[in-house]
Amino acid sequence: MCMRTKLLILCLLTVSFAKSQNLLQNGSFEQFTADAPDSWTIIYGATSKEETIKNVGTSSLKATTVSGSIQLKQEFNVSEAADYTLQFDYYIPGPDSPFNIGTLTYEITKVSSNDNFYLNVPMASPVNKEFGVWKTITYDFKVISFPGATSATLATYFTASAMFDGTPIYFDNVSVAKKGTLGTADFDKKTNPIASMSKEEIRLNSDFKNSSYVIYSIDGKAVKRVNNNSSEIIGISGLPNGVYLLKLNDLGTSVKFVK
Repeated sequence: MCMRTKLLILCLLTVSFAKSQNLLQNGSFEQFTADAPDSWTIIYGATSKEETIKNVGTSSLKATTVSGSIQLKQEFNVSEAADYTLQFDYYIPGPDSPFNIGTLTYEITKVSSNDNFYLNVPMASPVNKEFGVWKTITYDFKVISFPGATSATLATYFTASAMFDGTPIYFDNVSVAKKGTLGTADFDKKTNPIASMSKEEIRLNSDFKNSSYVIYSIDGKAVKRVNNNSSEIIGISGLPNGVYLLKLNDLGTSVKFVK
């Protein structure tokens, strides 16, 4: 494994409620400067903004091999000794063939071996790749303690390789958050609170009428909060277009929606 045989992350994030925010910046790959995603470092390979092949929102990250490799990195800070979860989505065009991505791995590590904190992470095994469909990967790790310090800097890495240059892989929805604060609602289950929605409003199922709620942006910021809702209608006309998370006080998980 090369010094940074590391890949890392991209998620269908449902960063949950006020308990936690995504510790990564631009995890939904909506912001780019030229072809480089803001807040990310491209160590190997080439990148561009992709607006057709995407999982959520308006864009994803398209990464292509140069000299057979791709590697992405982002640093982030943690201030609590706790369990954390990395979650990300990836898409490799199918079918599986020698001309496609051969390996995909991810890792979380210290930025410097001299950093004064203890980190317990499992080995980052290669992803058992699937082709032609968006897949979500979840990875748990633990910050054990900060002897003589109050915070620490970690880094996420994604590494992919292929036999040929220009081989693509796509990433979307990357998040790092305290474990237990990531969740999604199954839209096929009767517990889905959203009956219908438009650009102006969300209409709740009758079981969730009068529920207090909070709407979070994809980076975990509360953008609307109502403690005493008196109807099944949630107005969203004032929200910019984008990806949001709806948290109802009667529901244990947040529900992602796109305006």
